[in-house]
Amino acid sequence: MHIVHILTRLLRAGSEENTILTARGQIDAGHRVTFLFGPESNPEPVRQKLPEAEFVEIPDLIREISPLRDFAGYRQMTAKLRTIAPDVVHTHQSKAGLTGRFAARSAGVPLIIHGVHILPYLGASLPARLFYTLAEMAAAQVTHGYIHVSEGMRRATAKHRIGRKVPHAVIQSGFDLEKFSNSGPPSDLADLTGADKPLVLVLLAAFEPRKNQLALLDAIAPILRGRPDLCLLFAGEGEMEGKVREKIAEIGLGDQVRMLGYRTDPEKIMALADICLFCSVKEGLPRSVLQYVAVGKPIVMFDIYGLEELVQDGANARVVPELDWEAFSAALSDMIADEALREDLAAGAKRTDLSKWNWRTMGPRSIDFYKSVASERVG
Repeated sequence: MHIVHILTRLLRAGSEENTILTARGQIDAGHRVTFLFGPESNPEPVRQKLPEAEFVEIPDLIREISPLRDFAGYRQMTAKLRTIAPDVVHTHQSKAGLTGRFAARSAGVPLIIHGVHILPYLGASLPARLFYTLAEMAAAQVTHGYIHVSEGMRRATAKHRIGRKVPHAVIQSGFDLEKFSNSGPPSDLADLTGADKPLVLVLLAAFEPRKNQLALLDAIAPILRGRPDLCLLFAGEGEMEGKVREKIAEIGLGDQVRMLGYRTDPEKIMALADICLFCSVKEGLPRSVLQYVAVGKPIVMFDIYGLEELVQDGANARVVPELDWEAFSAALSDMIADEALREDLAAGAKRTDLSKWNWRTMGPRSIDFYKSVASERVG
């Protein structure tokens, strides 16, 4: 089976990691995999992980809405898909999910699947929500099946009546459970934190507006100033890195807030944390939260739709209403002050059953779903 995965950006964020691990399982099962992706990408790390895959850049597949370039990208994808004639096109992310499905239909691809990592209309303004909902309804007409990263995404799709006439599956966004559950802190702890044994807060997330690093700094700056033994570590990369560095300098907390950049050992950074943070609200299933739980760390986070199957307030995390920064700061202050609370929540995290999030099941389950949808269409 020849499978084409289409992504707007091939970087190192959650949806890409999910797709890479799915493709790894598909290749290991003997299938051919090709990636189509836009120019705002860094495919080299993916090439290293998947040397058997093929990579094709689509010059006009960009993230921002641009009617002329979007149409050009659609035509470029259509031409490429006609040439390589895959058995399956599996689209990911918002822009590639829309234009890629229409291109696959125009190219006569027999099976078109969309992966729902996040729904663009969740948390959007009314005009944007209307636009994205109508666009998704239109794309649903050329979609043969949906794969969701969580039950929450499946429910949200059903609530908006998207793809009512085709099959839907939930394949949890897996990762290497053993690597995280058995991890220890890095050897350069003192270099990372600037002290021997501070109380360490960790946030692993791409530097994007929806991840809310700037708002987090504003909200918890008083907490940091009042506790010079606290150290906040940001790990990740992205377009907002420069602005976050400027904010750190502006609020005068350069000694306590450190930027680690992209790390190849996220499990070790999580392992050194006393408290893990997550402050995004527009997510499908944030992999870093899953990984925090796997490492066994207490979490302070906003209530994210669909995560109730994994994270419960008072059991393994403190979960507060979305964008309620006062409640977020209060929960963090309570956890900083109460070692017993941290220990109880950490123990709850370690007891959480994450077996459904084993990455090794993703590739085989996706292939099974493709075959099931294809047989239903033939039948």
